[in-house]
Amino acid sequence: MKITSFVLKNYRRLAEVTLVLDDKKTVLVGANNSGKTSCIGALHTFLKSPDNLKLRDISKRNWKEIQKLGEQVEVKFPDSEEIENLSSTLTSLLPSLDIEITAKASEAYKARDILPDLEWCGGPLSVRITYEAVDVIKLCREFADMRAVVSEHGGTVSLWPKDLCDFLEKGQNFSKYIKQKHHILSKESEPATETEPATKEILQPLTSEALKKLIRVDVISEQRGLGAEDNTDKKGPYSEKQRLNKLLREYYERVLNPEDFPEADDLHVLGQQQSLENDFTKRLNNQFEAPFEELKSMGYPGIGGNPTVEISAKISGMDALQKSSSVRYRFDKAEEEFLPESYLGLGYQNLIYLTFRLLEFRDKWMRVGKSASSESDPEERIEPIHLVLLEEPEVNLHAQVQRVFISKAYDTLRNHYDLRDKGTGVDKPEYQTQLIISTHSSHIIDNMDFKDLRYFKRNNASTSIAMDHTSIANMSELFAKPKDELLFVRKHLKLTHCDIFFADGVIFVEGQAERLLVPEFISNRFPDLMNRYISMLEVNGAHTHKYRELVDKLGVATLVLTDLDSVDKEGKSCVPQKKSDQKTNNDILKKWHPNKESLDDLVDLSKEEHATISEGTPLYVAYQKPTEISGGEALSRTFEDALILANFEDEYFQNKPKLKAAKTAHEDGSGSLSESLYNYVKGLKKGDFAFECLLHLADNEANSFNPPEYIHDGLSWLEKQLSPKA
Repeated sequence: MKITSFVLKNYRRLAEVTLVLDDKKTVLVGANNSGKTSCIGALHTFLKSPDNLKLRDISKRNWKEIQKLGEQVEVKFPDSEEIENLSSTLTSLLPSLDIEITAKASEAYKARDILPDLEWCGGPLSVRITYEAVDVIKLCREFADMRAVVSEHGGTVSLWPKDLCDFLEKGQNFSKYIKQKHHILSKESEPATETEPATKEILQPLTSEALKKLIRVDVISEQRGLGAEDNTDKKGPYSEKQRLNKLLREYYERVLNPEDFPEADDLHVLGQQQSLENDFTKRLNNQFEAPFEELKSMGYPGIGGNPTVEISAKISGMDALQKSSSVRYRFDKAEEEFLPESYLGLGYQNLIYLTFRLLEFRDKWMRVGKSASSESDPEERIEPIHLVLLEEPEVNLHAQVQRVFISKAYDTLRNHYDLRDKGTGVDKPEYQTQLIISTHSSHIIDNMDFKDLRYFKRNNASTSIAMDHTSIANMSELFAKPKDELLFVRKHLKLTHCDIFFADGVIFVEGQAERLLVPEFISNRFPDLMNRYISMLEVNGAHTHKYRELVDKLGVATLVLTDLDSVDKEGKSCVPQKKSDQKTNNDILKKWHPNKESLDDLVDLSKEEHATISEGTPLYVAYQKPTEISGGEALSRTFEDALILANFEDEYFQNKPKLKAAKTAHEDGSGSLSESLYNYVKGLKKGDFAFECLLHLADNEANSFNPPEYIHDGLSWLEKQLSPKA
């Protein structure tokens, strides 16, 4: 039995998304503010803490619709039929979560509470969790009365409530009138009509306890607050601000405490503990004898049977773990020196914290130790599904620890004899662990199978950064059985960087020179792009087109800076010339965009045609175009000769004899500048050329290069794409 998917509606920017879960690990990735944290928060709210939902968790697009319902109530108080319609409309605007669980026919006894009918023989089962208005008449009456007061006394002063949203947001009104409901969801086949789809949803009431018997939910939020004191105010619906000693206390109390349901091995420890308590009690009462005598002079205990005061010492493992020094770090077991908990780096504190939380989740789920007796009903069956939500495990962990932790986290959750066969290491099917991780770390992604990624994609990227809604792209559709092109993409990303999954925009560059100098162009000419999260990948033109499927899936604005790569009729590299039947050897231009092979067609392409929409993804492909210089025209083939042309008068290039001679020949008409530059670049070591240019720029802050025109146009396009809406 396992969770197959979640369908979430009307929750913050996640207006309607489907999150397909892997059998084991599912990793949520995406740019900042794309909805990953909201998704974790939604699952926690729906499955574990239903009262956490607030008005502002409702998708923004629905606020005005809720306000309109309030306006209708103000104009005319609804009758019974209108109340029912109003309640139904309000429910449709509130968040809901559909959970699809797949089970075998042999597991029917586990899933009996959510079976849609007695004919079910294995397969998907669906449960819908909704938030619905309760006591709608009272809600409308109280709101209408409050608005009447505002209308009477408002005038020029803004009074509460301004509208129905404002009314629900204040105090406990939202939780008072909006409650969570559970339903079994099934579909009944019906003929399709002009107004109705072919199937109809059937909802059957379900108690919340039924789902809790199937799914155990545990959460580690990003607000771990390590290094803070125990009494730090908790913030957020599932904040975890606490120190390690508090974490160990909780683990001891729930799993290890010998005082709860003692076993034979616990009795010896308890006997020693009680002997110490008796000795310590005598000592304390002797020490406090004088103060207690002074208390008698104040008239206590006096007469009338008032009890006297004495001290009884209690010693336990919990007491030992109360102190801030209960967790400490020793360098050498043979020496006495140690460091208190707060002196260890936050990275190791976080690693220890995360590990113990996972251990606690697993052991409580499997009813290990005292937790077996501390559960509300010890006879209750262990939940068949354990869903663990882990937010940003990379916090305070350096790259290598991130890789190790993420590779071991799932194994830690399964390290129990009822969950995994110790001999073979194969998971046992009776209980299913499913781990959902949200992350911003490319190091974590680097150690994951890309099929486990779920990419949170901001919609409408073709116009600008859209902050309203998100969709989720399932990477398993690409990488579960990847084609040769995607095998290359997966290998290349793991060898370079996986930050493409977190970027606002992507730039593909052709070689090392562009990789070194394009950031310089951005810094000097496009400061707004410096404020965006740009992923730059160096991929040869023969391979960049292989990224097409991934780019289309991500939907992120993409700029490709590539080369014209002219070849003659025999397919050999040549000096680029118009009207010479030359072609391009660049697969990007031939197979992706603009899907042209003729050099003349490529050179004649208008600036507007360099931009396109590729399967919903904004794309701009830039390459060399003719340049007017000294009264003539020159055409470059690669970035290096294009850079020289764009800075031909610069002293740095004119100090090179071959380039100075090329300029003279071009001006007096004795030689072709395109040919001179082609031959010059052919004799270069491109890596040396790039580093020499970079050293020149670093030598003096006043030194700078103009970007070639095609690169300037491409960066201008990208800057416009990534500009916020006005």
